[in-house]
Amino acid sequence: MAAVMAKWTHAAGYGGYGAVMGSKNLKAVVAKGTGPLPEVEDVEKVKRLIDEVCEKCYDSDLFRMWGTGAAGYEVGARTSSEPVRNWQEEWHDQRGFGVDSFEHRLWIKRFWGDFGCPTTCLKMAMTKAGPLKGAIGDNPDYELQAYLGTNLGIFTPEGNVYLSSLIDDLGLCGIQAGNVLGFAGELYQRGILTKQDLDGIELKWGDAQAFAKLAKNIAVRRGIGDILAEGTHRAALKIQEMKGKDVTEYAIQEKGVALGAHGVRSGEDYLTEIGYACSVQAGDHTSIAHFARRSKGELDIMLHDSGVYCWFNMFAQRRDLKWEFFKAVTGWDVRPRRWHKTTARRILHLQRALLLLGGPDLRWNPTEHDDNPSRFYEPLPSGPYAGKSVNRAKFRRLKKRYYEAVGWDENGIPKPEELERLGLQEVDRILKAKMGK
Repeated sequence: MAAVMAKWTHAAGYGGYGAVMGSKNLKAVVAKGTGPLPEVEDVEKVKRLIDEVCEKCYDSDLFRMWGTGAAGYEVGARTSSEPVRNWQEEWHDQRGFGVDSFEHRLWIKRFWGDFGCPTTCLKMAMTKAGPLKGAIGDNPDYELQAYLGTNLGIFTPEGNVYLSSLIDDLGLCGIQAGNVLGFAGELYQRGILTKQDLDGIELKWGDAQAFAKLAKNIAVRRGIGDILAEGTHRAALKIQEMKGKDVTEYAIQEKGVALGAHGVRSGEDYLTEIGYACSVQAGDHTSIAHFARRSKGELDIMLHDSGVYCWFNMFAQRRDLKWEFFKAVTGWDVRPRRWHKTTARRILHLQRALLLLGGPDLRWNPTEHDDNPSRFYEPLPSGPYAGKSVNRAKFRRLKKRYYEAVGWDENGIPKPEELERLGLQEVDRILKAKMGK
């Protein structure tokens, strides 16, 4: 869960990049430019396209005004898909957690973003009174509102901003850290972890200061923090061994990665039942697996990520603009059909292969691990969608269809003929050697 931090509160968190740097005793990477950027292919067209993008973004008042922080109340109250107390529930109607409360009580800068960004969805917030006074940083986006708020039973903007500011200062991923804190919170609720196990911390839902103490212990690997610092999945395996009790059902993760703060049980959010289970980025909510006739799903997201631009700026744009931009910048005439049929699928299969090959201590078996957390098969206990859950039979049908659509065999492994078509024969050789495929 260690992030690579840039500027003040920018974090590359998903995937544990900070942990990789730390394992190599690498403290920082500094880049200093000494000359101009490379020339683009058609500078006049790039200028025109930038103007077009900016005009559309300026018209998107709602997103510029509040960013994803508007979702902290809406996702829970409207779609019943927000983690509440480690996903025990996904609905809440806590109006005091609405974006207007953050705005009027805590915001100190409305439009704050990177140079040249026309959306500037970031806001700056600070706790101005009370025991948490002085915490300052990004107004939490939706993911941090959820994982460092509702997921921990915290429904006050002050508590949420305090924890988000602390997590940034500690250099942790807000999603991964919030997920493991929620996991620990439920183990304490159920008496599996005790106050003694937690070095004297009474880890009660809603207590921002208690969760802050545990977060600090995780950052310096003190006491139980040394176990929790391994992330939710590894921590669950170690605590299971320590306590002699299966605790994996309380670990809401996918292939070692915490889920994004969007549940699938209500069916009202943007993910389907296979979104996390079949994603080549495991629990990442920004690259979900799904069937999308028009947007091509994760294949389009791969273009945004490979182009290294924020796709929040693309929400209101015409569909062909990104392809015009691609050619104007690079000179490469890459059409949508070629991207979706070949280039993006190479990325998809490479990511899948790397995921299946695993790491130094974990391996993923698609027949077992391409699945939702067990909690998602339990019915929602509250809210307008109470009783809804993921249907196992439907999930299996969708997973089978998805495997076929992307060129994987019945066991979820890329087919040799598909890898050959994409020029990835070496990947096929490695998979066969490592997995006995």
